Amino acid sequence: MLAARRAVRHAAAAASPPVAMRANRIHLVLPSLRPHHIMSCSSAGSRSLPATSLHPALRSAVAMETSSSKLLHQLSLGGARSGTAMQFPSCTSPIGTGSGRSFSTEAAQEAHASEETAASTQTATVLYPLKPPKRKKTVTWYGTRISTDPTCPSVIKRKPTTPSQRHTAIIDKEYLWKGRPLKSLTLGLRSKGGRNNTGRITVRHRGGGNKRKYRIIDFHRAPPFHEGVITNVVERIEYDPNRSALIALLRRTTPGLGKAFSYIVCPLGIKIGQELESSRSQQVNLKEGNAMPLRFIQVGTLVHNIEMTPGRGAQLCRSAGTSAMLLEKDEATGLALLRMQSKEQRYVKLNCVATIGRVSNPEHMNQSMGKAGRNRWKGKRPTVRGVAMNPIDHPHGGGEGKKSGRGVSPWGWNTKGYKTVRRKNPMIRMPRWKAKL
Repeated sequence: MLAARRAVRHAAAAASPPVAMRANRIHLVLPSLRPHHIMSCSSAGSRSLPATSLHPALRSAVAMETSSSKLLHQLSLGGARSGTAMQFPSCTSPIGTGSGRSFSTEAAQEAHASEETAASTQTATVLYPLKPPKRKKTVTWYGTRISTDPTCPSVIKRKPTTPSQRHTAIIDKEYLWKGRPLKSLTLGLRSKGGRNNTGRITVRHRGGGNKRKYRIIDFHRAPPFHEGVITNVVERIEYDPNRSALIALLRRTTPGLGKAFSYIVCPLGIKIGQELESSRSQQVNLKEGNAMPLRFIQVGTLVHNIEMTPGRGAQLCRSAGTSAMLLEKDEATGLALLRMQSKEQRYVKLNCVATIGRVSNPEHMNQSMGKAGRNRWKGKRPTVRGVAMNPIDHPHGGGEGKKSGRGVSPWGWNTKGYKTVRRKNPMIRMPRWKAKL
């Protein structure tokens, strides 16, 4: 009985057509067809075959989507016995093995002969279903984007597909420059982790975070002792990881002033392609982004990027959304009075240059990080409460249960209601702590 079964198995293997497996591709060589009648089935790409190489009865089998296992199973069922018809899925006419020289029907032979003579040089492309590419995870936002102004991106909440996204609210960077910064205006920035030159921690809660490149910002807008007006064109608006405000790349159109490009703190409301003017000696148009001395600016105007010393560069009102209002000008003393963002009133010299308008990205204050990891990306380490420490580590440490007391720093300095302004500054007309009373 066992010998008979082996004889039947060997006979079936000899009668079945040979199959060549190669890199997820199956080549079926049917003995009943001529050598150029080779069907190539693949599920991983497309292939160009001569139009005369495929019989009309095989075209539906070539175009069908089938896996290797199903195709081999069909061969084992249909080709086990010689002289029987082999039926492929989606194939309407059977293919007979016969004598190896002819097809199962005469109509098929005539159609194939006419195709051989008519389209001997044509090629037919057989397309197979490709594996869909791995899609990048898309972020779904609540509602529509409110602002399309790149200088004033809106804060958008994500759909809470994860616990951290439920509380995440960050600015929309869709309309900002997505490429790299200008290489000639960048420098390498080394992270110090809050250490000084001796390696001791002088600033707590710093360390780690992503690498950054420092963008060289032009805080002067016009070189000291320069006469005339300098014109620039806004090329693009970028994100800067080193500050809360956005930055704008300017292309200088005035010749003979060194580098043709420069970064500035982006004012609110400027457009790409807009022309900006700056001068230290004369008045320019009173519109957002133009810079000139406070002497030529009207009272009641909002300004930012304000110098404290003429020619030293801007030092006041550089954060996102900040500005100062020009309250008065006194030509006799040469001073201008400004009301700062903190309601402090400060005197500044009239020759100091300021930029018209507010700083960009006013929605920065409404962001929510959503998780602790986002602060770690920024280089901020965790803050441990003093009451959670031991008495040796903090004045608030130790004790049984919760205890209360006056708030002090780890070194005993008062942290609640302690005035930090020691001496009276003649340039400050009203300090911020008194303005808030």
